Amino acid sequence: MSPVIDAMQTAKLAQVAQLATAVAERVLDAQIFDLSVPPAQITALASAARLLQDNGVPWPPLVEQVLHELAENSGKLAEGAGIERTSEGDSALTGLTRFLGAFRREKDLPVQQV
Repeated sequence: MSPVIDAMQTAKLAQVAQLATAVAERVLDAQIFDLSVPPAQITALASAARLLQDNGVPWPPLVEQVLHELAENSGKLAEGAGIERTSEGDSALTGLTRFLGAFRREKDLPVQQV
């Protein structure tokens, strides 16, 4: 691969990391203010994390924190949990939980059962 393509790919992955951090901030804000988190935001965050992981780019700290919190809360969804419970949301959280389980196994972190 040429240096120009490498530089372009690196710049695009850096932009993905910035956008993922922005989405993570919105999710965190929603949780702080006890608002529902749209399933599309959960899906976007998980997709960005997967893209970064597949390309060997470490997750921004806030992205990792929010993803872990979402996965931990996925088994405890309730009216006041701040996560909107819909069939689409359940699907997003189930996918997120599976994705993080695989991520934790790769990093030799304890896998939490939800």
